[in-house]
Amino acid sequence: MPFIHAKTNQNIAPETEQKLKKELGRAIECLKGKSETWLMLCFEPNQKMWFQGTDAPAAMVQVDIFGKASDQEYNALTKEICRLFNSELQIPQNRIYVKYSENTHWGWNGGNF
Repeated sequence: MPFIHAKTNQNIAPETEQKLKKELGRAIECLKGKSETWLMLCFEPNQKMWFQGTDAPAAMVQVDIFGKASDQEYNALTKEICRLFNSELQIPQNRIYVKYSENTHWGWNGGNF
């Protein structure tokens, strides 16, 4: 039940959005037991964002999961997210934050897992 919420001050063209969706669907598999089957995505382009005192291209990517993952898994996913946002949106990797949250309660379809 992963959820990836990405905010950026860059525009995301429809074809780029589809590529991000596809590639994040693959990247989430860096986390054991996670797949695109349960992945929910939210993109917020064209946000007013400043990082390190400038409004140069930047992104904040939040990854919420049900359960836990290892540091090694998180490192692999961060690497993929930064690579992807750099290649598709031309955001330098040192201007991308990736935040992880592990959850023990996750609701869906009128109940909780």
